[in-house]
Amino acid sequence: MTTDPPSDATASLQRLRRAFAAIPDIRQPGKIHHRLDEILAGSLCSMLCGFCHFTSIAEFFRLQVGWLRGFLPLENGPPSHDVIRNAFMAVKPEALVGILTTWVGDLEGVHVAIDGKVQRSALCAGGAVHVLRAWVDGLSLSAGQAACAAKSNEIEAIPRLLDSLQLKGATVTIDAAGCQTAIAAQIDGAGAAYILALKANQPQALDAVSAHFGSNPAGLDRHVTEELSRGRYEKREYSIQSDLSWFGKSWKWQGLKSVGHIRRTTVRPGGSGADGREALVEDHYYLCAIEADAGLFAKLSRGHWGVENRCHWTLDVTFGEDLCGTRDATASRNLSTLREMAIGLLRAHPSKKTLPLKQQQATLDPDFRLRLLENFHA
Repeated sequence: MTTDPPSDATASLQRLRRAFAAIPDIRQPGKIHHRLDEILAGSLCSMLCGFCHFTSIAEFFRLQVGWLRGFLPLENGPPSHDVIRNAFMAVKPEALVGILTTWVGDLEGVHVAIDGKVQRSALCAGGAVHVLRAWVDGLSLSAGQAACAAKSNEIEAIPRLLDSLQLKGATVTIDAAGCQTAIAAQIDGAGAAYILALKANQPQALDAVSAHFGSNPAGLDRHVTEELSRGRYEKREYSIQSDLSWFGKSWKWQGLKSVGHIRRTTVRPGGSGADGREALVEDHYYLCAIEADAGLFAKLSRGHWGVENRCHWTLDVTFGEDLCGTRDATASRNLSTLREMAIGLLRAHPSKKTLPLKQQQATLDPDFRLRLLENFHA
């Protein structure tokens, strides 16, 4: 039995099918019994319900074939898990990432956080697959992705990822791996700002900046936040300065406008409390291509970790990515990208429920599933 989707969902479903239909299908002609767009669209629907691996996706197709035929042909019935796996192995990862890029849209005024994640179950020639994401936390989507080359690291992949993005007007934040003069020049040359975490991989710059802030200089713009959650107390003291006359090597960092310092004081449950006798104090330093605004510095530096907390953690804990048994590197990357699309759709719904509760509701309520798909805008 087929069910027609509500009229307000029709446009979204058409957008979904058009986006997936535009992806080249390199499978052998004459042996294709299930169209690529119906496999990808149905797989995305299954992930909205928490079915994230090939065998469970195939089970979703089998059990929900009547609902799926409301907008997908499925002329040859539901595909098997082998058919689904082979389709994911045949799709170039860049094609699926292109849908994310279109979905995110213009990056003018947007904060882009770049960070990498290892897909531990997948293998490439040099080991596990390591993928960099350009994460836009406000949309819970990546504007782009790049896989690290075999036996290489993020320093090699970051320039390729930056080249794939239209960064004009954006602000890019990167952890210490991206704190390189060439990367700073690339971001500035693209018309974007940056905040780069400064650590031991740039020893001269780190020594100069840490010594400067250690002298308690005048002219700092400051901002302080305090949080108490589940017995864990954390105080963050943000300082930023635009006077770089003391920094003899500042000319090496194209676009540099300011330097920043964060002192983080943490007392965990079981510690001594607010007197700080057992507090952990950490200092972090940054090279910034933004004006000396401590409030903005605090927002961007703290917001950078959305890529870890709201993307990588969610992929592993809610979607079971590290436990996925998919060994093929291409299929693993494509599964991860589709999971990310599911994260974006689930978070775009205004309900205050957790993602697992939304997935449960999508499993039991087909109308809610359609409402989630209405947020697909690629």
